Amino acid sequence: MAPVHEQPFDSDAPDASARLAAAAHAVQALPRRRDQLLPALLTAQHALGWLPREAVVHVAEHVRVPVSEVYATATGYSELRMERPVPGTWHVCTGVSCDLLGARALLAAVEAALPGWVRGIDCQFLCALAPVAVDDAERLYGRVTAERVLALARAETEGTVR
Repeated sequence: MAPVHEQPFDSDAPDASARLAAAAHAVQALPRRRDQLLPALLTAQHALGWLPREAVVHVAEHVRVPVSEVYATATGYSELRMERPVPGTWHVCTGVSCDLLGARALLAAVEAALPGWVRGIDCQFLCALAPVAVDDAERLYGRVTAERVLALARAETEGTVR
């Protein structure tokens, strides 16, 4: 598997070609079969931090699936990112269980304290741990409170080890 980089892929960065090549190489290690679509998407995202168009096209070619079907699959999974993530941004699950256990209030409280640092995200399927928050490194935190998310986000910005 290709290495995880601290920063999400940026097509304007000097290392863009090398990162795309590394992601392509990691995807090519998988069998060229249709049933490898999700593993290939996850591998590309692992290498790039999200799924830019170039990665989606390469995955489609590798697993021999139309690009439209790859997009349809990728947009159906909340674990797959179709947009470049903003470093430092946290997400709070807004699925039914999380919502019933205070996700909207949690979002509002964190947004009030740290404007622009938190967004809602589709269901993370960890209902038993609701409400759930996800940091920018995709680490999941269950049964969180606004105070806990704020403490974690502040520790991250200060470089404190968790």
